[in-house]
Order: sequence, then structure tokens, then C-alpha cells
Amino acid sequence: MARLADYFIVVGYDHEKPGSGEGLGKIIQRFPQKDWDDTPFPQGIELFCQPGGWQLSRERKQPTFFVVVLTDIDSDRHYCSCLTFYEAEINLQGTKKEEIEGEAKVSGLIQPAEVFAPKSLVLAWV
Repeated sequence: MARLADYFIVVGYDHEKPGSGEGLGKIIQRFPQKDWDDTPFPQGIELFCQPGGWQLSRERKQPTFFVVVLTDIDSDRHYCSCLTFYEAEINLQGTKKEEIEGEAKVSGLIQPAEVFAPKSLVLAWV
């Protein structure tokens, strides 16, 4: 039985990895969970989703869509389509707390900023 797609992958911004301006992507979900016997899972798919690097944005960007053919070391081709959109998140790293006479007070100088993180939906097939 032929499959419409071999893998469906959700890739998002990795908030757990510290970075200096440019972050990394990580696979959030994938279907199926196990590799097919006849089709290996495409390695490095999180790099393919954001060829310019995983970066947070202060503005919501328009969704993008592209299709590409990845060729592995064995010359096997993997066809991938990628839809990337941006989700709003609250960046609490900008919050500055001050303690005055035992009370925690949030300074008015630095406020939490709304940032947008990329998320990609990928279909991969051979």
C-alpha cells in the first residue's frame, strides 16, 4: 500500500538550548514515532526547516512554504515540503525584579517583550 507521505514532523524553536542570538530547532512531534523499515527518517530535518537559522522575531512574519529534494550520503532522495509560521510567545528574560524593603517589585524600566518563534510543519516522502 502506497503512503501519501512517509513522515509528518513538527519542528519548533528550542528554548532550552542557550544561544547567542541564533537558536536551534528541535523536533517537537513526529508521525509515525518509529522509522519505516523501507524509508529511513531524514536526519537534520530541523536544519532544513530554517536554512537561515532559527531566530526569534519581534514582529509576526508571514508564513512561508517551500518544497525541496534532500539527497543523503547514499544518493537516496527525500522529498520534503515545509510550511513555517510564527507563534507569539512572552519573553520573560526582559523582566527585571528589584527587592525594596523585603518586597519584590517589578521595575517599570524593563517590561516583558512579546516575541514570535518559528514553527515548521514538514511532510517528507521518498
